[in-house]
Amino acid sequence: MKKILILTIIGGFVFNTSFAQTKKLFKYPFVNQTEFGVLFGRVKNTNYYYLNYSSYWPGPTANGFTIQNIASLSLQTFNGFKVRKMTTLGFTTGLDLYSSTLLVPVALGVRHVFYEKNQEGAKLQAGLDAGFGSTVANASNSYETVKGGALVNPTIGFKFPTKNGSAWLINLGYKYQYLEITQNIEATDFYNISSKETRNLKRFQVRLGFEF
Repeated sequence: MKKILILTIIGGFVFNTSFAQTKKLFKYPFVNQTEFGVLFGRVKNTNYYYLNYSSYWPGPTANGFTIQNIASLSLQTFNGFKVRKMTTLGFTTGLDLYSSTLLVPVALGVRHVFYEKNQEGAKLQAGLDAGFGSTVANASNSYETVKGGALVNPTIGFKFPTKNGSAWLINLGYKYQYLEITQNIEATDFYNISSKETRNLKRFQVRLGFEF
């Protein structure tokens, strides 16, 4: 009985000490980072030359396709809790626009400050989000079905703290997104055109935002 009482007292003391240190170390344990971004990339557009309604051949270009530079919009919010003084774990979601496809990223994320000259100065931060892209916000189409897939989004950037404890954010990153598009067009009662295409979307990313 005495041993149990002693262990209980020691355990309570350790817990209270640890809680006090955690409370002192993490004054603001919850972190939100909301950012607006632009996704830059290059896409391959195939050229088709239609001879009749049932067949097609490559167009006049040598390779049958053209390369196009594109830029699309992105909105992202990261919400998490500090597990260490410099490290935050959380959940990331938002909206990513790829041509006519709108995806909702659903990912686990980590943010880590790996360099700061002082507590009030600018900080160098790395981030990583990994999860999948959901098509829940994509407009439905009876002729086309879009399925999202895995996404990976590493970033590196700067945090510029303000006097009230929040911070401005500038991040550069690379976003990979898997996408599957199935088309089924019933042209007449005699035949239909069906195709399935998989895309590995690779985008360079620039984000500006705010942390509180």
